[in-house]
Amino acid sequence: MILRVIILNALFGFSFTLGKMMLYHASPFFVIGTRMIIGGLCLLGYIYAKHRMACYPRKEDLWLYAQTTIFGVYIFYSVRAWGLQYVTTTKAALLCNLLPFFTALFSYFQLNERLTLAHLLGLLFGFLGMIPILVSNSSYEELVGGVSFISWPELAIMAAVGALSYSIIITQRLVKHRGCPPPLVNGVSQLIGGSMAFCSAIMVEDRWLRGDWKTLLGLITAQILISNIICSNLHASLLRHYSATFMSFASFISPLSTIIYGYFLLNETVSWHFFLSFVMVLTGLCIYHVSDIKRQLHQLS
Repeated sequence: MILRVIILNALFGFSFTLGKMMLYHASPFFVIGTRMIIGGLCLLGYIYAKHRMACYPRKEDLWLYAQTTIFGVYIFYSVRAWGLQYVTTTKAALLCNLLPFFTALFSYFQLNERLTLAHLLGLLFGFLGMIPILVSNSSYEELVGGVSFISWPELAIMAAVGALSYSIIITQRLVKHRGCPPPLVNGVSQLIGGSMAFCSAIMVEDRWLRGDWKTLLGLITAQILISNIICSNLHASLLRHYSATFMSFASFISPLSTIIYGYFLLNETVSWHFFLSFVMVLTGLCIYHVSDIKRQLHQLS
């Protein structure tokens, strides 16, 4: 089971590289809308043909579906895609390591999970760990400005991570507590969220294609297979066995794999800022996770 968690996050890391490469050939909303609509139709078609399952959510779950669609698909992917135009894939992947900290905060407010002093220390250490990577802005980030030493693309990616962490909690309620099949949850949210992104492309983007459409088609196909179908369903199924906080904790694997992909496919290099931030964030994650394990053992005793 742990091997599946490792594979999941290694594939998540590759999705950053694919996402960056797609943006060389098409506009953000168009890319997100296209891949999400196709991915959603594939998932819904599969569960209908294979399991003869009703491809629509239960009426009592509509509000939960609406939240995971808006936050987990439309906001996360669209805002992250805009930010990826200006930051390296490695920085974006590391910023996504804020996911467990956002998840912990949302769990505190949504699920009334108590935070100990060690939890708070881990959260603080993790947030402080982002400072080194945030002060190392590239020339592309400086073109769009920002607030103090944080650029707008960095803020966009952090906002996207916050939206995703909230949607993870909602997805866990649907899959684990409401008994909704993961392919149905992902298929519905991707189809509707993709339609929203495509409508946004029609309204705000004048030029959709920027490069070779054949290359774009291949990249979209690979991204749909890896991210929309494999990763989304594997992640949702693993939420049945692991907590949302643990799944977020395991995401530290993604930026390490992204370094490798970015180096060989995009010629990206990594500065010392990244490694300092990575060590600090990982330390904060460890402090939080160890405290979480102690609390669970205390509850069982």
